[in-house]
Amino acid sequence: MTWSRRLKMLLAPLGLAAFLLQASVTAVEYTSDGIAIVGTTEPLDVEVAAGANREDLISYEFASYIAVHFSSFNLPDGDSVVLSSPNENITVRHTYTGRGRDQSGTFIASFIPGNSATITYISVGEASAGQGYKITGFSRGYPTKREETICGDGDQTLPAKCYAPGTNLSEGLPQAYTKAQAVARLLINGTYMCTGWLAGSEGHLFTNQHCFEQRDWTLTTDFEFGAESTSCSDMCATQLGCAGKIVATTATFIADSEDIDYSVVKLPDCVDLSAYGYLQMREAGPTLNESIYVPQHPDGYAKRIVSTIDGGDSTTIRSVGEDGDCGKAQVGHDADTMGGSSGSPLLSSSDNLVVAIHHCGGCTNTAVDVRTVLADLASKNITIQHLVASSDGDQKQRPPDNHNEYDDNSNPDTRSDDHSSEGDAIPDACDDVERHQQDEHDGDSGPDDHSSEGDAIPDARSDDHP
Repeated sequence: MTWSRRLKMLLAPLGLAAFLLQASVTAVEYTSDGIAIVGTTEPLDVEVAAGANREDLISYEFASYIAVHFSSFNLPDGDSVVLSSPNENITVRHTYTGRGRDQSGTFIASFIPGNSATITYISVGEASAGQGYKITGFSRGYPTKREETICGDGDQTLPAKCYAPGTNLSEGLPQAYTKAQAVARLLINGTYMCTGWLAGSEGHLFTNQHCFEQRDWTLTTDFEFGAESTSCSDMCATQLGCAGKIVATTATFIADSEDIDYSVVKLPDCVDLSAYGYLQMREAGPTLNESIYVPQHPDGYAKRIVSTIDGGDSTTIRSVGEDGDCGKAQVGHDADTMGGSSGSPLLSSSDNLVVAIHHCGGCTNTAVDVRTVLADLASKNITIQHLVASSDGDQKQRPPDNHNEYDDNSNPDTRSDDHSSEGDAIPDACDDVERHQQDEHDGDSGPDDHSSEGDAIPDARSDDHP
């Protein structure tokens, strides 16, 4: 039985379900730690042997994105798999060669916006027995309509563009928009959303440990910068809306602490981050009642900034050093946040330095004191160039840390509460970045000629999930 016939028989019932069912629209779900769950995984069992060009389609009605899951990915030299959208207005493409993302053989591909993804296999090399790939499933984004759960009179976050130079808000916070450029939207493992931010001058990125709860999730994360609306009036309140630039699809784990709830990774050295700048931590930490602002990606939306509470008063640090349900020596604040805001920096309105890292929501928000993070990094002998500044803005010069490029003894599945690392293996990470960036420039083009069996993976739906 040919692969195409077997595939059509396998997916016919799913296609019928897709035809009969309507997508349910639900509120955003969250993990117990407050991470926004913006999608779910649908199973597939598709095996492709290397050596013959083909093009296949995964489609799921009303999905906001598709991220294909591969295993046993092993292509001959010169062969490639290109993921793209059949919608000509969506020019995002991702190309994988060899053993795929991070050269791991088993991975979740970067997402394709919209409800469909085309999988194009281009064969030019000589195939050996056993080469090819398997599609084991796909992540699909939930429909973006949702119910809000902001406390008080309403959501006080605004599109980042409302703070751009020349706006009314920029008069009081002239550096807020520029500083917010260092903030990234993270799609983790195909289904989770968090916020991260560049810190120090060497390409390090901070977020919460509960965002990278499993260490190897750093290898399957899309790090997206510049995801913001075009104007202050454009809310862009949709998950993964107003696409920015995915500058990296993998990162090196550096250190974390489950108790403190922070994680720091390092983006590949080949990535040009100069357009985004970087943030610094205040050596003295937060001050009670000081005004703050918080750039973030709530629920995976386009970047937003909050600097006021209901009534127009400034958002402030409400407590410092208090123990509570979210941990010890916490920083309390009153800035509006939602799931997906986990990992966002709290910046002082006076000196634009990071004083805390948001990590626990609800109507009483708490954050991690940067002094706790700095103490933990010091205990692990980890230093980051230009990470720290004193309250008067002077930079604390710290020598760059020297990380090994490969650690044969690393085991991403074995974790203790606290971790530090001299650098986990990211083979060919820069090659992946270069391919991804080239795809962004060539998004409208496709292979000139490939044979296809015309197989579609039609609206592969299940009524088990919203």
